[in-house]
Amino acid sequence: MEFVRIERVNLVDAVYKQLYEMIASGKLPEGTKLESENKLAESFSVSRVVIREALQKLRSEKLVVTRQGAGTYVANPKNFLLNTQSIDMTEAAYRDFLHFRESVEYGAVSLAKTAAVDEDFDELDRCVRQMEITSKDKSNFDEADYCFHLAMVKCSHNVYLENAMKANYQMLVSVFDAMNSLPAADNFGMASHRELAAMMRRRDVKGVIKAYNEMGKYNIARLAEYFKK
Repeated sequence: MEFVRIERVNLVDAVYKQLYEMIASGKLPEGTKLESENKLAESFSVSRVVIREALQKLRSEKLVVTRQGAGTYVANPKNFLLNTQSIDMTEAAYRDFLHFRESVEYGAVSLAKTAAVDEDFDELDRCVRQMEITSKDKSNFDEADYCFHLAMVKCSHNVYLENAMKANYQMLVSVFDAMNSLPAADNFGMASHRELAAMMRRRDVKGVIKAYNEMGKYNIARLAEYFKK
């Protein structure tokens, strides 16, 4: 009697293949934070060593990026086709931008839960459409990016927060310019802003702030090798 030989399964390749297919199909879209190594090991019923090696394979192909303290995020390999060695921004400057966002936009989002009206949400949608229209025109895309975040703050109907955005116009646009200089950066930009606009219309304050936090961590991870030293 002849038996069919049972091939040994390479667990690292099996985990890698499943995660790769989930990323390629869009089930795990760009910017998604993966579970911790412990939780992934539990989900796949494998050891942490297997998970670590599978993630390293994905990392080597720029399908995920990892930053200690932030986690591992699904990335866009096209972002890493940049010819230059750095973008015109230091990590410290980007962290200052995140602190500004926490001080101004987070407060505005909280106020918007009761202050915003339908016209404010319509303006956010208009800004997203403008980003889509200008996606291949970088300078205008940067401007549309700024206009979206200004519209977010205007939802609060607080003149002090609005003027804080306007007073820092040049610095904010320079941050958007640096982030949007990565190849194919507009894809994530449009998707994330579309999601923010939808959450604002639902008055989902916690959802917006959580999305902002994850976007900030993801950007630090994917921009790490490009920050100016």
